[in-house]
Amino acid sequence: MADQIKQARKVIRDFVFEMREGKRMMVLSPTGQLKATTCSLNKKLNTFRIVRAGKIRRIPLTDIQGIHAGMEPEGLSTPLDDLCATVVVAPDGQLVTFRFEHINARDTFVMCMMLFANSLAGAQEGEEWAEDGNWEEGGGEQWAEGGNDQDDAGHFTVEIEEAGFGALGSVAAAGRVDRL
Repeated sequence: MADQIKQARKVIRDFVFEMREGKRMMVLSPTGQLKATTCSLNKKLNTFRIVRAGKIRRIPLTDIQGIHAGMEPEGLSTPLDDLCATVVVAPDGQLVTFRFEHINARDTFVMCMMLFANSLAGAQEGEEWAEDGNWEEGGGEQWAEGGNDQDDAGHFTVEIEEAGFGALGSVAAAGRVDRL
């Protein structure tokens, strides 16, 4: 289990480094066209930024209601496949679908973005991730004292407990993350 935790930390660290620098990602339009964008996360890892044709869209991670991996959600006109990840954005449930080059890239995006969004939601609402994979009330103190933290230089530390990683691993393996 220690090797899995070490590997998860490396995946998260690499993802943060790549996203802080800005990563070229493909948005899949409802007509099936792929549109090149540059996506990034800000220093505090609380805002996702999408840049296309000189226009910038900023999405606070607290506005991410869920991320669907693969061919979900059903009923969309967008031609989804296993390489897609669809982000559901509040307040009105707007959808942004990304298409990745391989499944591992998709799963890493889904896992890391949901980890950050859930961390922010938990910090705001006083909740924490329970061992059974559900939200628990009353965990706000964890975030202030030592869960996920950011230092003065803008470095973000994510601590993964063995039980918590098991829950995240099963979410990524299932290929779908339901609404928060």
